[in-house]
Amino acid sequence: MHNLLTAFKHKDIKALLYCLLPLVAAVLLEAHIRFLSLRLHAVSDYLSIVLQLFIESLPLLLAHYFARTGKVKRQLLIWLAGFVVYPLLIFALSSQLSTSANMLLFSVQGWVFATVASLAWFINRGLKKRHESRVMALISRLFSLDAVVLLLMLGWVFAMAGMFNSHIDPVQNQPLEPIIDIGSIFTEFPRFCGYFWQFLVLGGLLLTVYVINRYFLLRQILAKQGVVAFAMAVVICLIVLTPLLAAIALLLPLNSVVADFTLLPSGNHDLFSKYNYQFMFALLAVSTPLILAFERQQQDAELSNIARQQMRTELKLLQQQINPHFLFNTLNNLYALTLRKSDDAPEMVMQLSNLLRYTVYEGQKEQVTLAQEVAYLQDFIALQQIRLGDKCRLDLRWPDNAEHVGLPPLLLIVLLENAFKYATEHETGQSTIRFHLQLNQQTLHLLCENSLSGQTPNESSGVGLENLQRRLTLIYPDQHDFKSQAVGDDAWRAELRLELTPC
Repeated sequence: MHNLLTAFKHKDIKALLYCLLPLVAAVLLEAHIRFLSLRLHAVSDYLSIVLQLFIESLPLLLAHYFARTGKVKRQLLIWLAGFVVYPLLIFALSSQLSTSANMLLFSVQGWVFATVASLAWFINRGLKKRHESRVMALISRLFSLDAVVLLLMLGWVFAMAGMFNSHIDPVQNQPLEPIIDIGSIFTEFPRFCGYFWQFLVLGGLLLTVYVINRYFLLRQILAKQGVVAFAMAVVICLIVLTPLLAAIALLLPLNSVVADFTLLPSGNHDLFSKYNYQFMFALLAVSTPLILAFERQQQDAELSNIARQQMRTELKLLQQQINPHFLFNTLNNLYALTLRKSDDAPEMVMQLSNLLRYTVYEGQKEQVTLAQEVAYLQDFIALQQIRLGDKCRLDLRWPDNAEHVGLPPLLLIVLLENAFKYATEHETGQSTIRFHLQLNQQTLHLLCENSLSGQTPNESSGVGLENLQRRLTLIYPDQHDFKSQAVGDDAWRAELRLELTPC
């Protein structure tokens, strides 16, 4: 409940509603089917069924909500507890109770609805986060609009065939109760197949209208010729397709069982009934905005992908600027030691080798752990201490449990490098550097303060601070706070707050 209260506290109601939306839809669908199957009519009965189903489905709603965050293993355990363990306990309890005592509405059908809705939500979220993965790209194609429409059509075909197969003389006993007897599918499998292929033909006719609307009317006529041509093409399709598809549907055996009843919208054998035209118009009217909305979303996703690629390219360029910038400074230090024939030069070469290994291998990754970045900063400080000896007084603090959060590599080195540069470059006496890193849950606080030996960072023509600010803007929009300014006349302070991501 703490997470739920936190969501409301931070006014994250939209995210909460989006998360629970699929489960709410599944429960309402099950409640509506139950209400119709019981042949009830009172509003109070409907509300009572909805309330009871929501109460019985509450563990599923909570499991779905809490499984959306945290480590993958934790997410899976929470989801399985809600969607596997809880239903098994409910079904076991139902089997032990007598018919009169068993007042539970939670059923296998409702569990299937909720499970499919939850999995669809997680898959959709995965598609948004990992669009570049090959597996996710394949899943994305499977969940394209065409695939979803096809799956919905097959689901409708199965449901209708199951309903007809669960009733005696279904054509002559209309309307049918929305009940599917799963057992009858196996015991009367040939009859089920007979209904299935006929509804499959009807579903194929509906799918034909969708294909013509999307790939001809919208893409070829509306997109290229305009609204007027599109309206005229729709009129032509209504006039031509309606009787043609109706004639095909009338060839099915189901439509010849009773003389005055068919599965057409008109309910009779009149190909030119106004009800057939009204149904065709409604089908086009409903599918058109859905298709347009989906294709608009696809275009937005492609534009967003292009923008991400451009951002990655820019980050790579910034990363390439960091490596030589650091290398040139370190080589200058090494050059100074070799001129003095210092015994520290070999150790400095070894330290430089370790640092370059990190920049070459880890520095090309999108993310490293904070612990790795801290180790790199410590190696850099050790390298500087070899060069400076006791000329620089250091005040250092490092965070604990830094293995569980990540950040882009070589992000913090800029501030530390600048601190050494401006504190010691022209200083003849002792300089001071304070570098504190603190980690509060996933929020990183950095304080870097150094004495000034003359030149200030604002007067420098280097790329360090500008590079850092640009990377922060690209990687952490609205998730960072960076300040860099002089403190009096003899010190410089930089403060950074970052919201890191769990590893």
